[in-house]
Amino acid sequence: MGYSRVAWCVLLLLQYTAAEPRPDFALGVTVQGSSRVGIAANDAKTIISGVKKSAVDYVVRSELPLLPSVLTIVKDVAGQFQTLATTLVTSITTLASDSSGNVDTVFGAAVDAVTNTITFADVTLPTLTAPLVPLIGRPLLEKFQDSLQHISKALVPMKSRLNDLKTGAQNAVTEAGSTTDIATAIILKNLKRSVIAQLVYALQLLRATVPVLKYTVDSTVDGIAVADQYMLDLSSKVDSTIGEKSVVAASLDDIIGAIDKTITDTMTAIGTDLGKLQTGYAALANVRSTTSAGQLSMLLAKFADNLTALGTKDPTVRTILNSLKDAVLDVYDVTAPLFFIYDSYLVNSLMTTLVANGKYSQYCFYKYKDYLFAMLDTIAIEASECVDKEVARLEYFRKTIELMLELLFFDFEDIAGDLTTCNKIVDATNLEECTTSLAAIYTKLETAFEAMFALGYDVVSREVKATSYRLKICMRLSQSSLGNTEIPMLMAKITDCDEFGPLQQND
Repeated sequence: MGYSRVAWCVLLLLQYTAAEPRPDFALGVTVQGSSRVGIAANDAKTIISGVKKSAVDYVVRSELPLLPSVLTIVKDVAGQFQTLATTLVTSITTLASDSSGNVDTVFGAAVDAVTNTITFADVTLPTLTAPLVPLIGRPLLEKFQDSLQHISKALVPMKSRLNDLKTGAQNAVTEAGSTTDIATAIILKNLKRSVIAQLVYALQLLRATVPVLKYTVDSTVDGIAVADQYMLDLSSKVDSTIGEKSVVAASLDDIIGAIDKTITDTMTAIGTDLGKLQTGYAALANVRSTTSAGQLSMLLAKFADNLTALGTKDPTVRTILNSLKDAVLDVYDVTAPLFFIYDSYLVNSLMTTLVANGKYSQYCFYKYKDYLFAMLDTIAIEASECVDKEVARLEYFRKTIELMLELLFFDFEDIAGDLTTCNKIVDATNLEECTTSLAAIYTKLETAFEAMFALGYDVVSREVKATSYRLKICMRLSQSSLGNTEIPMLMAKITDCDEFGPLQQND
């Protein structure tokens, strides 16, 4: 099918408007065969613009210092390269479309931009990446070095071609005597198409070599993200299996609450009875008229004061009971590499292996990552067995404490009746004798009553200590194999895997 004359005109117009403007290389004339320079530069710029994105976008959530330390270095490398490389391709794009006649200035800016990027690869990069060695060893450092050496395959010839074109442009201006009125023959002689083609190829090579750096950045950030989530999951696992929120701690919470309730309920009942006793005493007019009335009133108050004194003990009964959980948590030091995960050589080895971005990094991580979870479950099971034994003992202790506390009621249960009997005496002398006798006897009884409170507090303290010691012995014995054999063995496996991968010997 043929095209009408109008259609041909429209087609030619569209082709004209869509065509890329040809670069002028700081000259006021068109340089033949060079239209692809701007396109190649823009293509390279598109790839370069994404180098630092993953590193900038990611925020570490866990508390492992290794992760933000490595991420900061990766951000610095990616960010500085992206800034320099963007300046490089922008300066070439500017050069390609410049017609100012300022050959030295515009070419100089492009050459300087390439030089700065080469200097970054050769001089700045080693300084930025040196801190990686004590953190994660050499794998990531070597990947960065190799990535920039790979990119330099484009940068070195690019700088050479730019210098060639700069010399050619200067010679063309000198030969023509003008920056704008230069014959095509002079342009073709001094700014050869082959040199321009080589510059285009260098830009295309830059576009082709940058992805290795982007991959190094992205894969490292991916490893950091995986490690970050793993630390959050592991921390949650610690809390749910052997931490304060664990089933083990919950078992202790139940018996601690039961013992505390027994003590609290009994003290409340005693306080209620003593309050009624004091109220009843206020109605005994005859007794309150005797010379012993003040002593009796003070005596009744002292009975009640013992409850207040117990509540202000430091540490409180509840604090002493809660220390049972601390005893359980403290005893995990045998398996500290599993429990104190942010200060663990085992966890650090696994995280370092992953974040190092080495040959077998992710393979080794996924091979052994769930071992730590399995070990935590083992600890929890064995710890639960130890705790269950002590919970049974503590329930017996709770009943014992309950019986001890119930004895306290006998110390004041007859006071109201005794005072009422005295209150019925009409003869003043006999009444005085009765109240004086009661005051003397009950003063001694109150002293014994106070001693019983002190004894109860002491008994609770001593039993909690005894329980703590028994728990420590039980748990240390149950975890000794794990702490002395299994954890060191896993550490060795991770180390071997990192070095040998699937060919590791220690597996």
